[in-house]
Amino acid sequence: MPIVKKRNQQTETRLLLESGEPVELPPAEIEDRAVLLQFDQFRPFIPELLEELRFGTTAEPVAVMNDGSTFAIHGDSKTFWVKLWHAAGTEMKKIDRVQVISCIPSTRGVQITVPDELGE
Repeated sequence: MPIVKKRNQQTETRLLLESGEPVELPPAEIEDRAVLLQFDQFRPFIPELLEELRFGTTAEPVAVMNDGSTFAIHGDSKTFWVKLWHAAGTEMKKIDRVQVISCIPSTRGVQITVPDELGE
């Protein structure tokens, strides 16, 4: 299971998602106030993230972070780098906290074509 238990006041109430592989997230309950932002400029895009988490999505590890607990969640227009904590005993169906580390324009499906300037 790709979850590591973290102790909170001597009881295991929150589980930090950790994995080196993509994790299929089931549809989950999450309150708007459960979102912590690294930068306030991300706030206008949070409804897109919440929609993805509430309907279920794939969390892909962010390799450059090299910590095993930072994941990319792809929305329609943005990709969010997040850390996720699920409520213990909920089978990942209730998210207690999501920390948004970054929010960048989505490049999924974009193909870059480089013209052959050497005429080869």
